[in-house]
Amino acid sequence: MGAPEDQPVNRRLLDEAIDWQLRLDERDEATLAAHAAWLAAHPDHARVWRQLSHIDAELGQLPRQEEVRQILARPRRKTGWKAAAAWVMALGLGAALVDRYQPVTGLLADYRTGTGERRSFTLPDNTLLVLNARSVVDLAFDGRTRAIHLRQGEIYVQTAHDDPAEQRPFVVVTGQGNLHALGTRFVVRREGGETWLGVTESAVLARPSPCPVARETACARQLRVEAGQQLRLGGEGGETLAALSPEADAWREGMLVVDGMPLAQVAAQLGRYRPGLLRVAPEVADLRVTGTLPLDDGERALAALAASLPIRIVKYGDWLVRIEAGSGH
Repeated sequence: MGAPEDQPVNRRLLDEAIDWQLRLDERDEATLAAHAAWLAAHPDHARVWRQLSHIDAELGQLPRQEEVRQILARPRRKTGWKAAAAWVMALGLGAALVDRYQPVTGLLADYRTGTGERRSFTLPDNTLLVLNARSVVDLAFDGRTRAIHLRQGEIYVQTAHDDPAEQRPFVVVTGQGNLHALGTRFVVRREGGETWLGVTESAVLARPSPCPVARETACARQLRVEAGQQLRLGGEGGETLAALSPEADAWREGMLVVDGMPLAQVAAQLGRYRPGLLRVAPEVADLRVTGTLPLDDGERALAALAASLPIRIVKYGDWLVRIEAGSGH
């Protein structure tokens, strides 16, 4: 009998599976038949192959993977192609591992945080800026505007009011629009092609793309978001205004408080605090989650999810964790 699906990969079998993955590029009938025989020889062979396929699929979404695949596709001498392929795969895996600890897109940013890290900064105008895990921000203060560009992740902003002579507007710029603080505290998060805004004090003037950053230029689509409200920009339904949960910024204290949030979104939040990959199977991605989860204790958070939902947690070594449908689902 083979090992359980979630048992860590045996190194010898993993090496064999990687060798087969490289050999299958040849696509001749003899190689395909030999690979099928290897899979059928023992249940653990098929199990390790499935785990490798999961990891390969996830790596395909990470930075530099396309470069790796292009290099693998280049012509090379037969005597060294496996060694070259193994080296390139290692290069791609190395870049992926670096990205999981520190977003590679933010290595040259003004402010950034790595996986599982929260940091607070005081900007030149004494505004408080708090970065959630895996967040990237660039500063763009000039003579007319105090702007920060949120490239990735989530931030909490508490604008300063100690200089009455400061007349420059404070703006958070994302790919979906620009958010003008009106003497306020607020949270901004980038989620794929959307920007989420939650206002906890005063108000924010949200100007969706393609509204210009300059507020004196009229924009018919702009919305004033008051304290206790949240707004999504860039989604398929346009701008969506709704009530804000009082715990929207609980992540600053290391807690994730959700009320009916889809499991896929919960996993995305928890994934900022795990060095490995956390993925959700499509059949359970829309399950609704309500409760409080610890951001700094990933294992306890996953155990709490498994205890409250019809799911199971499947671990593929230390690198990949998948949330799948439970046996009773």
